[in-house]
Amino acid sequence: MLPTLTLKEPPPLDPAWLAHERTANLLAPKPIITDPTERQKIYSETCKARNTSLLSSQDKDLNDGIFIQDSFIKAPDENHSIPIRCYRPSNINDSENTIIYYHGGGLTVGDLDSEDLSCRRISKTLQCTVYSPAYRLMPQHHASDALADALTVFHHISQAPQPANANKNNKLVLLGSSSGGQLAAQVSQLARKSIAESGEKIDGVLLRCPVTCDAANLPTGFSRDAHVSMNAAFHTSLLSAPALTAENRTVEKLPLEEGDLGGLPRHWVQACTNDVYYSDGVCYVEALRGQGVDVVVDVVVGWPHTFWLKAPGLERAVEAERDMVQGLRWLLEG
Repeated sequence: MLPTLTLKEPPPLDPAWLAHERTANLLAPKPIITDPTERQKIYSETCKARNTSLLSSQDKDLNDGIFIQDSFIKAPDENHSIPIRCYRPSNINDSENTIIYYHGGGLTVGDLDSEDLSCRRISKTLQCTVYSPAYRLMPQHHASDALADALTVFHHISQAPQPANANKNNKLVLLGSSSGGQLAAQVSQLARKSIAESGEKIDGVLLRCPVTCDAANLPTGFSRDAHVSMNAAFHTSLLSAPALTAENRTVEKLPLEEGDLGGLPRHWVQACTNDVYYSDGVCYVEALRGQGVDVVVDVVVGWPHTFWLKAPGLERAVEAERDMVQGLRWLLEG
C-alpha cells in the first residue's frame, strides 16, 4: 500500500470539527434505542428536519430546476416493492447520464430522505437523472435482502427501454456512501456476468467512506499492517464501532473479499482519515489499482465518517460535496 494512504494512527481532528462537536453537544452520552422501528423513525425525522432547514437557507437553490418523483419498483419475487425517488432536471429529456445513489446507514436506518440534498445537487449541477432507492433494512430483514434490492434497482434501470433520441454515449454510474458504498461496490462486481449477457453497463463507481470488509476477518492477502483503522484511535463522536460484523454481513462476498477485480469500471473513492472505515476505503483502492482499475482517491484529512451529512453547513462539508460532484464529472467524462 502507498505510504501516503497508510495511517498507523489518525491525524488530529480538524479544529472546525472540534468546534462543531462542542456547539452541537455531540460528546454528550447518546440515548440507547433498542427498538429498530423507533430508531429508524428518529433517524428519518432528523434527516427530514435537516433537509427542510437547509432547503430554506443554505441550499434553497436546490428547490428549483429539478423534477422529483417517488415511485416503486416491484421485486422479482413479487413479495415486496422497493421505494425509489427519481431526480431529473426540469429542462432535459430522458436521454441524459444516469446515477444510481445508494444511501448509507449501516443497512439499519435510512430512506429516500437520507441523502436527498446530495441527490438534488448531483442532478442539478451535472444535469443528469439520479435514482435513489430505499432498500430493505436490518434487523427486520437480512443484509443480503438489501443487496438483492440494490441489484434489482440496477437491473431495472439499466434494462429500461431507451428513447429513440437517446445518446449512445450516455453513462451510468453507481454511487454509495458508507454501507451504501458497500452495496454500490457489490453491485458493480455481481453485475459483471449479467452485463456480458444483457448489454447492461456500468461506466463508473463512486464510493464515499465505503464499507468493504469484515475487519475482524480480513480476506486473504490483507494483514493488520494494511487495515489499521478499526481501533479506538479512529473512534469519533460520529462512529465508534463497526456497523458490519460477521453476524450481520451479506452472504455474498464483501467488496474486498472478491479476488477478481479485473475489468471493473473506473472508481472515485472518498475516504476520511478519522474514521474506523478509513482502511476499508483505501485497501479497496489499492486492491483495484493492483488489478489495473483506474482509481482516484480523495482523502479528507482530519474529518470523521460521512461528516457532510451530519454537519452540512460547515465549509469543509460543502467542499466535500463539491469534490464528490467533481468526482462524478470525472467518471462521466471518461
